[in-house]
Amino acid sequence: MQATYKNIISFLWTTDTARSLAFYTNVLGLRKVFEADGWVELAIPGTSNAYLALNRWTQDDRAPRNDFLTFGVEGLDTFKRALEDAGVRLKGGIIELEEQGLRMLKFYDPEGNVITLAEVRS
Repeated sequence: MQATYKNIISFLWTTDTARSLAFYTNVLGLRKVFEADGWVELAIPGTSNAYLALNRWTQDDRAPRNDFLTFGVEGLDTFKRALEDAGVRLKGGIIELEEQGLRMLKFYDPEGNVITLAEVRS
């Protein structure tokens, strides 16, 4: 089978859609492209057909938290300063993986999900 994919969508649970939407659009610069019934799709700048969705958690128990979402970026130091200026809680500092040519930074979104920024050095 030769699979053909149209896009990629990953999602995170949110208990406060407005707060999460503000964070992902105002702080991270994603763009809302669709919203209906507790589901919001956000386009990721610099990519084509890659989206992050926010899915409203409506259960009585705590919403699941994740540590799996990674954004590949350029200018990790600039991203770090922007996150700090926006009051975003970082999970440590920049991690240097020199042998792999990789730098990473982890931070928390408003729901407590850990998001990773990764910069590949050429």
